[in-house]
Amino acid sequence: MTYSASLAFLNGLVNYERQAKPRTKFKLDNIRRLLELAGNPQERMPNVILVAGTKGKGSVCYMLDAALRGCGLSTGMFISPHVLDVRERIQLDGKPIPKRLFARLVSRLSPFVSVSKPSIRHSDFGLRHSVVPVSYFEMTTAMAFLLFAEKQPDYSIVEVGLGGRLDATNLSDPKVSVITRIGYDHLKVLGNTLTKIAGEKAGIMRKGRPVVISEQEPEALTALKRKAGETGARLRLSPSVVSVQSVLSTAAGTSFRARCRFGSGAIRLPLLGQHQVENCQTALAVLGELAKDDSRIKFNRVARGLKTVSVPARCQVVGHSSLLFPHSSLLCIVDSCHNPESGRALANVLRDHLPPLRTAVHRAPHTVHRVGKVILVYGSLSGKLVAKTVAPLAPFVQQAVLVQPNSPRAMPLPELSRIFSRLRVPFITADSVRSALSLARNLAQAQAQTQARSGNLQPANCKLQTPAPIIVAGSFYLAGDALKALGPAREDRKGRTLR
Repeated sequence: MTYSASLAFLNGLVNYERQAKPRTKFKLDNIRRLLELAGNPQERMPNVILVAGTKGKGSVCYMLDAALRGCGLSTGMFISPHVLDVRERIQLDGKPIPKRLFARLVSRLSPFVSVSKPSIRHSDFGLRHSVVPVSYFEMTTAMAFLLFAEKQPDYSIVEVGLGGRLDATNLSDPKVSVITRIGYDHLKVLGNTLTKIAGEKAGIMRKGRPVVISEQEPEALTALKRKAGETGARLRLSPSVVSVQSVLSTAAGTSFRARCRFGSGAIRLPLLGQHQVENCQTALAVLGELAKDDSRIKFNRVARGLKTVSVPARCQVVGHSSLLFPHSSLLCIVDSCHNPESGRALANVLRDHLPPLRTAVHRAPHTVHRVGKVILVYGSLSGKLVAKTVAPLAPFVQQAVLVQPNSPRAMPLPELSRIFSRLRVPFITADSVRSALSLARNLAQAQAQTQARSGNLQPANCKLQTPAPIIVAGSFYLAGDALKALGPAREDRKGRTLR
């Protein structure tokens, strides 16, 4: 099977991530049957670290991967969703697997899978019969499990897709379970209280094995403690086992000193935002559990690995872009922010790292509207808590450009417009992501020129004014579309990722 054929097969499966209505019923019967037919690879995966949570689970996975590789250990990592390329979901030693290997995994599992779309025929792929109807996510999960079982990396890092209890990834056998900060998301599926949401995520706990818990709201923490007691899991609260001090957050990244079970010293993350300190605290707590049985995990090696961590679409700074060219002074930050917790985290990044905004926030509240702000490109999926997500960002926004992400689940522009109107955030709309970015670029340039004129500068000096940063937020799908549209610059084909 060629790579293009493997993509066609995969795209022929039901993809709940892109369906107009989100999945509301979950069962593990089909993925369990597929894994049985494939020889139960989940039983042979080495040293699984299973990570669930509402906020920060992806960052924790990337941190664990970088830290373990810094110790000279081999890693497999399964994450979702992907930003630019489906192969991001399945990685070996920090890199997406090659196309040939991806196609081979699809080819090996496809004889056991039925295809949902009538336009895709099994005969097109040399298949004789169908056996199990699985989803796009379940198929990629099985592919990762099969690969990790065969390659036997030192550690297999697996990110839960949604919830935990009934997620396909929960068929793995974790050495350590991890639950990052819990918040309000996927309410129709997981429940509308932190207690219910925590109960679903606690489904990844295992009797007699450690579960590392990030800092939580009291309601969520109470539910998690109760579930750990019922399950017999060994609870580890990351703030209790890893101490952090001397936090310094700059535009170049975040540094702090940490003391944990396997050592102490300075940690430097090339990631924006103090919230990443909490994520790193959780990762260090996990590594502390692993270090009990693995003497290769040393603090200095972990710190060395963490210096290299890169997380796509989390405050990813695009400093050079063909779309922004020739306006080389334009700064664009692409973030997958899509729930209230990530909205607050992004607002803190804007407050801390954009000098004009930092000045504004520390003045009287009414002056925040008189200084340079950002141009926000925003699009969301339906069913998200957009108002609560955008509210922390609103004081920093000069103008928003609203657009629908490329997804059947995209929130219609009229609905999104009503929310921004209620929040009193000025906005215009665009019919495509590329158009939205172009409009944002023009708005940023116009704002810079207006500021120059109001400062009594001569027109020749207007170019000295720094344009407002462009912030892209609201959805993983919007982030991916934006990064594709931005593309590499003609003279500098390197993007800079700070988070």
